Amino acid sequence: MGADSKTSSTGVPLPSDYQYSESSKKASFTVEERKEQILDAATHIIGKNGFWGFTVRQVAEACNLTEPAILYHFKNKEKLLVAVLSRRDDIDLHNMASELHVGLDRLWADPTEFGLWDLCLAAVQKNSKQPEIVRLYTIMQGESLNSEHPAYAYFQNRERWATSLFARAAKHDGYDDPARISQLVLSEMDGMQIRWLRDLGHFDLVESWKAFRERFA
Repeated sequence: MGADSKTSSTGVPLPSDYQYSESSKKASFTVEERKEQILDAATHIIGKNGFWGFTVRQVAEACNLTEPAILYHFKNKEKLLVAVLSRRDDIDLHNMASELHVGLDRLWADPTEFGLWDLCLAAVQKNSKQPEIVRLYTIMQGESLNSEHPAYAYFQNRERWATSLFARAAKHDGYDDPARISQLVLSEMDGMQIRWLRDLGHFDLVESWKAFRERFA
């Protein structure tokens, strides 16, 4: 076993930095609490190992549960993955709306109440506080380029609504081709986040984004 992994009580490999939460020792959970516990563990493990490298057994061990207990809530590995991604998008959209000082439903308004660069800065500031989540999405985006991947449809749909959101913000700012501008800005953001993930200790994501805007906006 490599230096970047550790072993659970029954010999199942887990990421070296996985921390068993105090909640895993709790005697009883509501259904929603149990789902949240499972999703937290799965988020961490998938973020380290990718879809192909994680198992339901790893998640069960991290939660002090059996595999059937995990599958009771999430019917299979594929549904667990999509649930992890869906929950994170829901949380992130709520946080982004809060950063922009609008209601969640106003994110989808046309025209928007915010411009492209305000939206970009809100997204970058949010992501800078959660490198593990950004790593999860970066890994999943790469893996799901394969049309056989269980998250392929999820990311195709996510690409559509994200591009639409940024395009409407670009339209608010008066850009002639908001759809094209949206694609370019999202591409730059994706690339910058990869640089950041490779050098978290030295690459300042927020300041680098501000420098990009000042130079090219």
